[in-house]
Formats: sequence, C-alpha cells, structure tokens
Amino acid sequence: MNYQSFKCNSSKEYLGFCDQKGFIYSVQLDTNNYAIVALYNGEVTTLIHYTVQSSAVQKKA
Repeated sequence: MNYQSFKCNSSKEYLGFCDQKGFIYSVQLDTNNYAIVALYNGEVTTLIHYTVQSSAVQKKA
C-alpha cells in the first residue's frame, strides 16, 4: 500500500501513535481483508494483514 491509496481509502480507523512506527491505522482493503498499517513521514508500512470470516449465528425460537 502506498501513501496515495492510503489517503484515498475511506475505510480506515486511527488506532493510536507509536514512538517507533508512527501513526497506526486499521485499513479495510477488501470485503473481508484488513491491514494494520503505520504511517511515518509519508511512508506506509503494513504491520499485519488479516482476513475475517462472517459467522453464521442461528437464533432459536
């Protein structure tokens, strides 16, 4: 992920600041794909990339 794609992504959430890595964000990449990225001096570094699964919950009557 580069800075331009990070900047244009509307599905990001600020998580906090790290003295070593910079500003930390959660970014949705696709429907079930997410990444935790660090932004420092205009450089985006992917720290974690993960995929989520939707769970099927059945409600009993």
